[in-house]
Amino acid sequence: MSTKEEFAAGRKLYYATFSKFFVFSEDEKRFDGLSKMLDLIKEYSLNDEVSQAVTNIKSKFNEKNPENLITEFDDIFHTPPSPLRNSLSFYDEGYEVGHACANVRKILAKTNIRRDESKFKENEDNVGFVFTLMNEFIGKFDECEEELFKNIINPNIDEFIENLYEHKNSEIYKDVAVLLNEFIAFERVALNSPKPVKIDHKKSDGLSRSESIRREKNRIRKLRTEGTYAK
Repeated sequence: MSTKEEFAAGRKLYYATFSKFFVFSEDEKRFDGLSKMLDLIKEYSLNDEVSQAVTNIKSKFNEKNPENLITEFDDIFHTPPSPLRNSLSFYDEGYEVGHACANVRKILAKTNIRRDESKFKENEDNVGFVFTLMNEFIGKFDECEEELFKNIINPNIDEFIENLYEHKNSEIYKDVAVLLNEFIAFERVALNSPKPVKIDHKKSDGLSRSESIRREKNRIRKLRTEGTYAK
């Protein structure tokens, strides 16, 4: 296997791992193979943070009896009153099924890959589905891979990671958040896609969250157009 192929295989491994962690499924075998995937990630770890995160996850996760991980997933993403949003449209605009979802569908239309609704219950901009797509795109649809990361994942993933890490029910997923954060930093270098400017949603002046985000993004675009804002 060439260095390029090894590099692609390593990235695919990470995305396949995150797909297992974030795709909702009622399949009792949904986590089969995850332990081996984590072992490989640790063996070829990006850094000490990744290695420690994998160690922590493995100490709390039993592939043959994953009930605690299933319960934690449900407590984080499905349990009222504060389920964590896992739609990238929400982190882009403040509501579900927005531009991010539409753009993922446009990217998909350039390929022969389609969402299997029997396996993927959520919309196309769901983080688990997007990670699954990245795993499928790498080595097959290079242009789509870069477009999906640069336009959909990169601008919207940081707040999701932060919220996942800080969620009151995160235990195993706290280390998953660390693992994801380190990998996204690696991907930004690999795909030449710098971390975006953080938008402070708290400074809304009474506006809705989505309107606050929209105005801040427009302000940044205007400054860039005028040449007064560093890209």
